[in-house]
Amino acid sequence: MKKIVLAIALLVSVSTLTFAKNSDNFFTNLVKSDLTVKTLDGLKFKITATELMPNATVEIKDQRGHTLYKEKLTSENYAKVFNLSDLPDGNYKVYLSSGEVTFAKPIEIETQVKRIAKTK
Repeated sequence: MKKIVLAIALLVSVSTLTFAKNSDNFFTNLVKSDLTVKTLDGLKFKITATELMPNATVEIKDQRGHTLYKEKLTSENYAKVFNLSDLPDGNYKVYLSSGEVTFAKPIEIETQVKRIAKTK
């Protein structure tokens, strides 16, 4: 009887270890995606993402969480330039979602006034 219990315990521990290893690989594959937000001239931003999983989405949300833009991605790599000059000053976020994993990058729009002195 002890040998049967020992064999069952050994079998359960090996199967649990195998499941944990497979779960780690699953999450590693989801996290391979890379999200980059780069500021260009004016209020233009270039959003790029690489090594995307199927059914990934890109969203831009305001500070209240309202979705301003959403796109379902169909390829493994993504690049797009956004002109955000029509948006008011504030904090925004770009989200890349792939399955259970979501990456977020902040964007801040701020009006700056420069004072200069001129001679006449």
